[in-house]
Amino acid sequence: MVRSVDNAPIHSAKPLSEQDLEGDLIQPGHPLFGIIWVNSQRMSGAPCFAGTRVPVNSLFDHLEGGDALETFIDDFPGVTREQAVAVLELSRSRLLNDLVAR
Repeated sequence: MVRSVDNAPIHSAKPLSEQDLEGDLIQPGHPLFGIIWVNSQRMSGAPCFAGTRVPVNSLFDHLEGGDALETFIDDFPGVTREQAVAVLELSRSRLLNDLVAR
């Protein structure tokens, strides 16, 4: 499970109920739980920040457009700073791990 800087699990801004998670690919115990959720019945299956209908891709769109992380957080109050930072950290670590010669 991805954890915040203080080593606590990352949670969505709103608690997720069993009904919220019905049919979701990311269930409790999954390393991405609390960060993103993916359900074919929600936003056409696009990965979204957990507890929201905000596609994860919108974070990258904002940053690519020159917006600061805080602007993104202000524009999408359902997304926590911890969730956004976790997505960026996961992306960075995946990119860098893929570049390391094995």
